[in-house]
Amino acid sequence: MENKDFNDYIEKVDNNTSNIYNAFYLWKNLKNANNNDIYNRYKYFWAITISSLQFYWLLGIPKLFEESKKIKKEVISIPFLLKFIPEGKDKEKIKKEIDSQKPVVKNLREGRNKILAHQDKIVADNIKDFYKEYPVKGKQIEELLSSIAKILGMIKSTTTNNKILYSFSLFKEGSKRDLDGIISKLIKDLEIIKRT
Repeated sequence: MENKDFNDYIEKVDNNTSNIYNAFYLWKNLKNANNNDIYNRYKYFWAITISSLQFYWLLGIPKLFEESKKIKKEVISIPFLLKFIPEGKDKEKIKKEIDSQKPVVKNLREGRNKILAHQDKIVADNIKDFYKEYPVKGKQIEELLSSIAKILGMIKSTTTNNKILYSFSLFKEGSKRDLDGIISKLIKDLEIIKRT
C-alpha cells in the first residue's frame, strides 16, 4: 500500500487513541469525592456521564490491539499498522513494546467480551472471581496509555527520518482544566440555590 494509505490509517488509530485518552482522564478526574454534592444534585446526568466515559475507554483500548481474523475483514488497529513496517529492528522493538502490554490488554479484552459487549451469565453470577482472574489496576491503565503513545510514535517514526514522540498529556491537563471550570461553576450555582 502507498504511504498515503498508511498515513490515513495511522490518523484513524491516532483519533481513536485521542478519544480514549480524553475519556479516561475525564473519568479519572470525575472520581473526586469532593464533588459529591454536585454529583448528588445532578445524579441522573453524572451517573450516565461517568459510566459512559468508563465504558468508552474500557471498550476502546482493546480495539486498539485487535487483530484481523480474515484478510477481507481487516481491523484498523495497532497490529494492522505493523503490516506497513518493513522487517527489522524497528519492527521488533515495536512488537516487544506491544508484547509488554499483552497481559493488561488480555484482561481488558476479557472484560470487554464477557461484561461490556456481552453479559455472560456465568461471569455476572460470580463477578468477584472474574476480577480476581482478570485484574486491571488504574496504574496499569496509565502505563498502558503511555505505552500506546510510545508505540504510535515508534510506528510513525519508521516512515520518516525523524524520531516522533506522541504525547497525549494535553488530554490529561485539558480534561482536568475543563472539568474544574464546570464543577466550579456548578458549586457557585449550588451555593446560590442553598442561600435562597
